[in-house]
Amino acid sequence: MGISTMMQLDALVLYNRSGNQRVIRFNPGKLNIISGESGTGKTSIINILRFLLGGDSPHAAIGPISKTVQWYGLLAHVNETSFYIARPAPNHGSTTTLAVLLVGEDSIPDMSTLSINANATDLIEYIGGLIGIGDNLNVPADGQTRLPLAANLRHSLYYCFQGQGEIANPDILFHHQNRDFQKQAIRDSLPYFLGAQGLDAMRKREELTALRRDIRSRSIKIGTARAALTLGVGRVAGLVAEARSCGLLDATHTPTTSDEAIDLLERILTIPRPTEIQDFDEPDETEQLLRRKRDLRNQIRELNDSLRGLDDFANVGSDYNQELNEHRVRLASIGLIPDREVEDPSCPLCRNSIVASPAHDAIARNLERVEHRLELAQRDQPRIEKARSGLIAQRENLRADLSDADQALDSLARTDEARLAARGEWEQQSFVKGKISQYLATATIDGDDTIDLMERELTELQRWAEDLADELDPETLRSAIASLLAIVARNMTSMAQILQLEHSEHGVRIDPQRLTVVADTPQGPAYMDAGEIGSGMSWVGYHLVAYLALHDFFITNRRPVPGFIVIDQPSQAFFPRDRETGGDLSELTDTDRDNTRMLYKLMYDTVQAQEGRLQIIAFDHADFTDDWFHDSVIETWRSGEALIPRTWIDVDAEKRE
Repeated sequence: MGISTMMQLDALVLYNRSGNQRVIRFNPGKLNIISGESGTGKTSIINILRFLLGGDSPHAAIGPISKTVQWYGLLAHVNETSFYIARPAPNHGSTTTLAVLLVGEDSIPDMSTLSINANATDLIEYIGGLIGIGDNLNVPADGQTRLPLAANLRHSLYYCFQGQGEIANPDILFHHQNRDFQKQAIRDSLPYFLGAQGLDAMRKREELTALRRDIRSRSIKIGTARAALTLGVGRVAGLVAEARSCGLLDATHTPTTSDEAIDLLERILTIPRPTEIQDFDEPDETEQLLRRKRDLRNQIRELNDSLRGLDDFANVGSDYNQELNEHRVRLASIGLIPDREVEDPSCPLCRNSIVASPAHDAIARNLERVEHRLELAQRDQPRIEKARSGLIAQRENLRADLSDADQALDSLARTDEARLAARGEWEQQSFVKGKISQYLATATIDGDDTIDLMERELTELQRWAEDLADELDPETLRSAIASLLAIVARNMTSMAQILQLEHSEHGVRIDPQRLTVVADTPQGPAYMDAGEIGSGMSWVGYHLVAYLALHDFFITNRRPVPGFIVIDQPSQAFFPRDRETGGDLSELTDTDRDNTRMLYKLMYDTVQAQEGRLQIIAFDHADFTDDWFHDSVIETWRSGEALIPRTWIDVDAEKRE
């Protein structure tokens, strides 16, 4: 059994922006009733308490609470240790982890003295440790995918709250059971809180998990060793043959034993990459030669253009010279060109003496110019021929360079082909080396003695794991849970019979898998979540007796669950859904009022029987005249009284104006 875990609440505190306090004092070890009308803030208290115990938000609806409250505070104690928790109100729709934790504080501090010194995780760990929640872990059975769960303070709160939408809901039994992933969390943590699974079981489960990992690893190793021993040199010989076929080994390397073969394979892995393929990916020389060829072709093209221009110029001079000679010959043939050595030239037509005249002088001058031009044309021919010869020589040199570039490119192409062949061979060798590396990394060739020793060690581990598995068998755990819940069931049945709940005469119990109440009947089990238990009184009554019986078990067996239950409006099942008033008991029939009184009387009697070890806080419209009920009412919220004082709302309205 664990240590005493009596955690109870002393006061709930709200601070407004001015630092004013709204304090609700609770009586430890007693029934505490806040009676009041609808819309006074009773339902918000559970969310506020959960926030103060490590939640991320008080989930305050837009209204007086969200508009006026600046900080929330909780004064509580565990045995003799008092502590105070305060948390700033987050903005609407936001969350916060900020917190103040004052250990040993038994009074309510002013808001001005609050200074953040912790976070929500700190609160959960501190209070969890204080009530005795030790290290624990629920490990799912083999084949299940969910992660292991360690129970903490939040999980213990499943058994401490019953919200307005839960207490009369036949589909759910525990607080937040209908939220995402919460149902499985309750299933996983309930064994710990019942005591069916303790710290020793947690350590054994961790040990079993490690053992199973070791067993799997050793089994694979032994299997590989057996396979390697069976294949022997043959498996390695195949790799040696592949290495030989791709050029990593020559025919002289033939191992005769497995050790020699392994050594040979290990040496193969050290063969470096051939140097002839080191610079395979260097295209600079080829690119330079291609650029050189383009430049040479361009230069040859320019020289050819120059030669054509020079030839055209030479042809023009030759044609002109030919024309001049033809004119000269014609004139000479008719004697118009006189012989300069004849003293008295005569006309070739009339044979008369040519007498000097302007026409004769003009012909003579023109003839002189023609002769001069002929001389100039004849003098240009040698220069043209010389220039032409120079251009032709340059063109031949460029053509020779172009041929050299073509030969160099051909040589590079042949070299690249050789490099490609070398790379292909190396890639094949690399593939074989990869197979060798994989084999050496995963295979060992051990002798029979070594494998026998490994198998004996594995057998011992398997026997050890089987012993642990027997101790931690899920069926054994289920049996332990069923046995402990049977104790709870006896108490549930007694209280259900006091309330005269449906099917209680044959016994009722909690189903730890469906998380609902089951009534055992001659016709078989009747499940509350299947609609087989009817009436609002039975729904509220079975929620109440389940919680009271569980807490009796937790207290008796010193389990680490806080010693308080907070219940919101257990009388709601008796009111019509479309009620128009605030839920006053005068609306109810005599039977429903009697049922409501029985519920509260059961709570009162149970608390009294626990002699201070259990605290119940209830919010309702109920207001009976019985002394025990009157003594249990700590606040009455009617005629304007509510969780948020009217003065706070008025001040807030004035500030907005």
